[in-house]
Amino acid sequence: MIENRLPLNVKNLSFSFEEDEEKKLKNISFSASKGDSIFVLGPSGAGKSTLTLCLNGLYPEAVDGSLNGEVQIFGRDLSSFETGEACQYVGVVFQNPDNQFCMLTLEDEVAFGLENINYPKENMEERIDEMLSLVGLLPYKQSSISILSGGQKQKLALACVLALQPDILILDEPTANLDPASTKELVSLVSTLQEEYKFTLLVIEHKLDDWVHLIKRCLVFNKDGEMILDTSLEDCFKHHYELLIEHGTWIPHISSLAYTGIEKGWYKKGALPLSMEEFLKGLQSSPPFFNRKKKKREKETLIDVQDVSFSYQKKGPSLLTNLSFKIGRGEIVALIGTNGAGKSTLSTLLSRLKKPSSGQILLENKNLKEWDEKTLRQKTGYVFQNPEHQFVTDSVFEEVAFGLRLQGLLEEEVTEKTKHVLEVFQLLHVRDQNPFSLSQGQKRRLSVATMLVDEQSFLILDEPTFGQDAQTTKELLTLLDQRVKDGTTVLLITHDMELVHEKADRVLVLHEGKLLFNGPTEFLWEEQALLEKANLDLPLEIKVQCALEKEGDLLAT
Repeated sequence: MIENRLPLNVKNLSFSFEEDEEKKLKNISFSASKGDSIFVLGPSGAGKSTLTLCLNGLYPEAVDGSLNGEVQIFGRDLSSFETGEACQYVGVVFQNPDNQFCMLTLEDEVAFGLENINYPKENMEERIDEMLSLVGLLPYKQSSISILSGGQKQKLALACVLALQPDILILDEPTANLDPASTKELVSLVSTLQEEYKFTLLVIEHKLDDWVHLIKRCLVFNKDGEMILDTSLEDCFKHHYELLIEHGTWIPHISSLAYTGIEKGWYKKGALPLSMEEFLKGLQSSPPFFNRKKKKREKETLIDVQDVSFSYQKKGPSLLTNLSFKIGRGEIVALIGTNGAGKSTLSTLLSRLKKPSSGQILLENKNLKEWDEKTLRQKTGYVFQNPEHQFVTDSVFEEVAFGLRLQGLLEEEVTEKTKHVLEVFQLLHVRDQNPFSLSQGQKRRLSVATMLVDEQSFLILDEPTFGQDAQTTKELLTLLDQRVKDGTTVLLITHDMELVHEKADRVLVLHEGKLLFNGPTEFLWEEQALLEKANLDLPLEIKVQCALEKEGDLLAT
C-alpha cells in the first residue's frame, strides 16, 4: 500500500447485468480519502448495493455482467486483484448479516475470514478475542450464531469484517432490522471504531438521523443509476433537500418536519435544520401536531388473544408468557419491542403458522384452530419479515395476479389491477423476472403488494417499510390507509417510532416475551420508565414538544 495514494478512486464506472438492456450504474466517478465518512443515498433500485459489490470485487466476478470504467484501491486497479484479495481492503457488512455467515459459532465465524487470508495461527486466538471484545460479544465466543438477536448479528458481521483490517468499510442498510436502542448502539460503535482505526466509511442507509453526527459527505444517486450530487452532508440536506425529495430519497426526520413546516407556514423558509437546537430556532409558531385530537376507539373485536404462552419444547424456556389482548375491527395496532422480544413469534401464532403452547386465539369469536385452512387464508394475510418466505410463483406479475385470481376476477381485470399495483410499487419494469432475482428492496415491495391487493380482513405486516425509499413508503402507506378505510384490520410490526406515531391507533409493547403495554398510542409516549425498559425511543414530534416544554416556550393551546 502506498500511503499518499487515495484508498478509493472510482472513474467513469458503469455496470449492467447481461440480461438487462439498462445499466444499473452509469458513469460514476468519485474518490475517498483516508478517514472519510460518506452517505450513499438514493431511491430503491438506484444501484447503491450494486456499487458496493463493484467496489469489493464481487461484481462482475460472481454474476453475468459487464463493468466498464475503473475502480482503484490505493492506485491499483481492482481488476488486477486475485479472487478474494479485495476483501482485505474493502470490507462489507450487508443488509442481512445471516447472508454472510457460514459457520455455526461466533469464534469459528471470525476465524473463517482470518484463515482465508492465511493469518498466523499462533496469533489467531488473540485476534478473535480482540474483535469479539470490540463489539461486546466476547461472552458469546463459543455460542451458536442462531441464538443472537438481530443487533448482535450485525455486530458479529462487523467484527468479522474488521478482523481483516480493511482500509474501506461499507455498511449496506446496517440498521434496517434493528430496534431504536440497537441502532444507536451500532452507530456509536462504528463511530468509536472509525476514530481508532481511521478506515474510510461508506454507509448506504435510509434511517439517517442517528448517523448525521458521524457522516461528513453525501453521494446521491437517482433511480437511473446516475450520481446527481457529491457534496458535504450539511450542504446536501440544508440546501438540496428539494432535489432529494424529488428523487424519493429520505432526508433526516428533523429536516423533513421543518420542510413540512415551511409548506404549512409555521417554520421559517431557508436552510433546513439538522439538529433539535437548529429546529427550535426556526419555529415561527406552535406546530399544529400539538393539537391532535384523540381517536375514538370503540371497535368490534376481531382478534381476541387469551392467556397465550409459547415455547418450542414442553419444558423449554417460554418465548411468550401469558399474553392477553384484543384487536378491534378496522384498527391499526402497532406491535413493537426490542430485537428478540417475541414479535415475529407472536405474529406466527396469530396467523396459525405456529400453535400456542397454552391459551387460545379467537378470530371473529371462533378459535383459530377451528378454522379450515382455505377460509382462514381468505381472512388473514401475512407479510413475512423475510419476503422470500411467501413467494409462490416464478414471475413478479404472476405473484400479484395469483391473489387476484383467487378472488374470482375476470382475467382482464386481473391484468389491469396487477399492472396498476406494479406501477405504484415501481416493479412494472421487472414484471417478468423471478421474484427471487429481485433486490432486497424490490422483494419487500412485492411481498407487501401481494397482500394489499387481496381482500383479507386481517393483515399482519412484519416490517413492511424497511429498506424502502421515501416515495415508495408514502405510496405503500396510502394503499394501507385505503384498506383500513374499507374495514381491514392491521397489525403493524415495526421498529419505526415515527410510523407508529403517525399510523397506529393502539400499541402493544413486548419485552422478553411479556406484554408491557396495551393502550392508545399517545398514552405510550407518557410512559418514560416503560420506554427505557423496552429500549424504545420517542418519535420526533414528541421530542419537539418535550424540548419546547422544557424551555417553557410551548404556546398555550
